[in-house]
Amino acid sequence: MYADVTGVILAGGRSRRMGQDKATLVVAGATLFTRTLTLMRRLFPRVIIAGDRPDLVQADLPCVTDIFPGSALGGIHSGLSAATTDWIFVSPCDLAFPDAELARFILQHRDGYDVVVPRTPEGFEPVFALYHKRCLPAMERMLTLGNYRIYDLYDQLRVYYLDTEILPDGWQRALLNLNSPEDLQRLDKERL
Repeated sequence: MYADVTGVILAGGRSRRMGQDKATLVVAGATLFTRTLTLMRRLFPRVIIAGDRPDLVQADLPCVTDIFPGSALGGIHSGLSAATTDWIFVSPCDLAFPDAELARFILQHRDGYDVVVPRTPEGFEPVFALYHKRCLPAMERMLTLGNYRIYDLYDQLRVYYLDTEILPDGWQRALLNLNSPEDLQRLDKERL
């Protein structure tokens, strides 16, 4: 357990492309939300939901409404603002196979940085990453100005980019998120 890190599940999206609530989609016998929650509870003593999701709340799992709604950056900001720890580890609720090994690998690289984020050939993975409270002032400036682009945040902070050459095996599967019915169909075909 990482007692100095709060787990934050990003669940504030509207699932427009999917056409249904991604948090409640079932993959391999469990909802995507449950799969992410299980991962977070294995690693962190405190877990919260970022997003207005009272339907997902449990006795030991509160949700915090986004102060700046409408973006992943707003959700990260809300989670970081609500956390009682200096660090948060964020994960979206739409990962099919969230992986503890990848999360631990990210956590191991935080010394001297404000953010630790995987960087793949498709770009950064800012919603399966680690953020320090030192990020809050820059986030608030951006959000107040209406800039919701997480990539713009990184220019203002000390960021450790974990490139694919050093990521543990299986990172592609661990970072597979489901955004559309086509993604879900591809996943079903791969499992057959």
